[in-house]
Amino acid sequence: MPSKTNHRSAFASDPKFLERLAKQGLTPNTQTAATPRSEINAQPSGRTGESKATTRMRKVRDANMDGRNDRFEFDTLTKSLCAFFPGALLLGLNVMLRVHDAKSTSLKATWVKRIEAMKLEGMPVFKEWLARAEYPVIVEEIYITPEVRLLDHESVAAACKPILDAFVVNGFLPDDNGHFIAHPLAFTERGQNPGLLIRFKPTPKPWGLIDDDTMLRARTSMLGN
Repeated sequence: MPSKTNHRSAFASDPKFLERLAKQGLTPNTQTAATPRSEINAQPSGRTGESKATTRMRKVRDANMDGRNDRFEFDTLTKSLCAFFPGALLLGLNVMLRVHDAKSTSLKATWVKRIEAMKLEGMPVFKEWLARAEYPVIVEEIYITPEVRLLDHESVAAACKPILDAFVVNGFLPDDNGHFIAHPLAFTERGQNPGLLIRFKPTPKPWGLIDDDTMLRARTSMLGN
């Protein structure tokens, strides 16, 4: 099958098209001398600009690469593990839904490396946690933000999901299912010392802080009176 003729070259052989160019002082391969160079260079290249969601994701990822002041502590009285991530930023739920999977994967990988470095620097605490941890746990997620826009608490919980995955990857938790995590408990506010605190606190009930009566009603009252 012969190749298709290039539609642009077809214009160059169209007499009427060439006549219109000639009246403007143009040829198919030249620009007029009156055309400013800045206007020529300003023509769109076909490459789209970076979206606001991608820009935001990049800012958050870059901020989260700095874990030099990270630390974690094990409380022997409450048998809870508390991890501190100074300077950490969180990505809002709406932004997470708009960025491409490949971009969000790079943010997840950043957290895996950050928590791995924290574990290696605090290996004695890590081993004590493994030896004495009790499940399930409530995950307290406190985000102190330096930014003008304040995330809602649901977005904080959603943004911490990849961080919990990174804790699982690095062996702090066997898994993030209901056998080991009762539920997250998220809160956020603005502050001058920004960062993220995550605390794993054991709870005797699989439903954590949900009231026992609420659980009973959920189990017995779905069909009405």
